[in-house]
Amino acid sequence: MSINLSVKKPLVFILFNLVWLTALAHIIYTGIQPYPHYISGEQMTADVGAIAMVCGYCSLYFVVGNVLKLSQFGDRHRYWAYIVLSAVLLFQSFVAAVAAMHAPPYIAAFIINCMFLLLLHFVFYPIYAISRKYMKPKTA
Repeated sequence: MSINLSVKKPLVFILFNLVWLTALAHIIYTGIQPYPHYISGEQMTADVGAIAMVCGYCSLYFVVGNVLKLSQFGDRHRYWAYIVLSAVLLFQSFVAAVAAMHAPPYIAAFIINCMFLLLLHFVFYPIYAISRKYMKPKTA
């Protein structure tokens, strides 16, 4: 059994990965900026390991999405792939909500990215899927 690594819609695949790289760049940029401590007010810098961990949590959705797309599971079982990605995204949002108390700015960037992904996944992707289904040209 071989895995066919061809992607039928490369533009969607490229946009998906571009959103991933943009989200990581947003977290990294926010993480390397010094920020005031919430109690003492002194300037602090974030730990590189903490930024890497947050980037890993942010990457979870995109890694699962790419595995589903490249393994053709997403093409054969569209609804199950959507449910799996929804579960991963809800887990990410739970982690973002738990980490929100007295959070440094890179956690705030992670929360913003999670909210943006929720909007993309639960609003714009269904609109895209429905429009692709019903806007196909009719052949006689």
